[in-house]
Amino acid sequence: MVAKKWLKKLLIYVPVLTWVVISIAPIIWLLGLSFKSEEEWMSFPPTFFPTKPTLENYLSAFNNSPITTYFLNSVFVTAVSLFLSIVLGCLAGYALGRLKFPFKETIFMTIFSVKMIPALLTVIPLYVLMHSLGLLNTLWAVILAYTAMGIPMVIFVMKDFFAGISDEIEEAAMIDGLSRLRMFLTILIPLVRPGLAAASILVFVRTWNEFMIALTLTSSDESRTIPVGLRNALGERMGDLGPMAAYAIISIIPILILFFACQKHFVSGLSQGASK
Repeated sequence: MVAKKWLKKLLIYVPVLTWVVISIAPIIWLLGLSFKSEEEWMSFPPTFFPTKPTLENYLSAFNNSPITTYFLNSVFVTAVSLFLSIVLGCLAGYALGRLKFPFKETIFMTIFSVKMIPALLTVIPLYVLMHSLGLLNTLWAVILAYTAMGIPMVIFVMKDFFAGISDEIEEAAMIDGLSRLRMFLTILIPLVRPGLAAASILVFVRTWNEFMIALTLTSSDESRTIPVGLRNALGERMGDLGPMAAYAIISIIPILILFFACQKHFVSGLSQGASK
C-alpha cells in the first residue's frame, strides 16, 4: 500500500519537476550569463554560474543602445492597450454573459474567431489601415492594433465569469436603486477579480512580447518596442553574448513582476474559468 502511494506521487511529481527544470534552467543560465565578464562568457568549457559577477553587460546594454526608449515605449503601449482591452472587453463580456438579445452566441463566436487569425495575415491590412489614418511609425498605431488583439481574449475569459454570477445579486442591486453601470462597477467587478487578473496577465504577456505587428508598424527608435529593439540589437551585436543576455533579462522583468504580484488571482481565475 505504501509502495503504491509513493509510486503514485512519483508519477505525478517527476513530470512536473522535469518540466519546471526545463522551463527555469534557460532563464537561470541567461541570468548568470548577463553577469559574466567577456572573458568568462567566451571561455570554454562554459560555466553555468558567473565566478566573478559584474554589471558591465547591463551598463553596455544601456550605453550602447536606446534600450530605455524601447522599454518606456513598451510600458506605455502595453499599459494603454491593456487598459482599453480590459475596459471594452469587460463591457462586452458582461453584455454577452448576462444580457439577452438576438444572435448573442453568433456575435460571440464571430469575435472569438478573431483570436484564431494568425498575426502574420493581419500585418498587411493593418499597415494599409494605419497608413490611411496617418498613424504609421507612431505608438498609437501599435496601441490600436494591440487593443483589437486583446479585446477578444478578455471577452473569452470574462463572459463565463459574468454569466456565473447569481441573478439574485443583480436583481437586489437594481431594487436598491443602483443603475446598471454603477452596479457593474461597484458590485460585479469586485466579484470577478480573479477573472480580471487572469485576463490582464494573458493580455499583458501577449502584448509585451508581440513582435511582428510592432516591427511592421514602426520604423524608428522613437517608436519601437523592446521586442523589436532586442531583435535590432541582436543583429548588430550578435557576438556580444553578455550584453544581449542583459538585454533579454531587462525585457522579461515586468512580466515576472506582474505574474508574482497577481499569481494568486491568476491561478484562481484560470481554475474558476476552467470549472465554468
